[in-house]
Amino acid sequence: MSRTTIDIGIDLGTTNSAIAGPETDKITVVPSVVRLTENGELEIGHEARKVLGTDPKNTASEFKRLMGTTTKITFEASGTTKTPEELSAEVLKALRAVYREETGLEIDRAVITVPALFEIPQNEATERAAALAGIVEAPLLQEPIAAALAYGFG
Repeated sequence: MSRTTIDIGIDLGTTNSAIAGPETDKITVVPSVVRLTENGELEIGHEARKVLGTDPKNTASEFKRLMGTTTKITFEASGTTKTPEELSAEVLKALRAVYREETGLEIDRAVITVPALFEIPQNEATERAAALAGIVEAPLLQEPIAAALAYGFG
């Protein structure tokens, strides 16, 4: 079942990312960490964070800081490079999968929060990451505005 409304919120964070929606009373948090093994297998979130200290050449974190730049992250074991948008897309896919497991709903629309200091290149990179993750409609909302709205509705 797919949604036609946008009432899911995603915080694509530098350290952790989160997803929340009306079907569940909890916020699901996934570490913003991606590991690419020599076989090309992806590990995302908690699994990847566990090996961040022991396999730093094949594990990436804090790539959100590089959104909107031409920087590529190299995963030594597989000889693969990924852009910050591609890595962010993997985190978004993981969030979608967790929400689907918890609620049975397929998420293809969500509001995504971005830092207030994100400029056009970073915002466009976030939109590209959302599209790569299968999110077809993803309005961006600056984090301070999202906080003010949440307070007002609460």
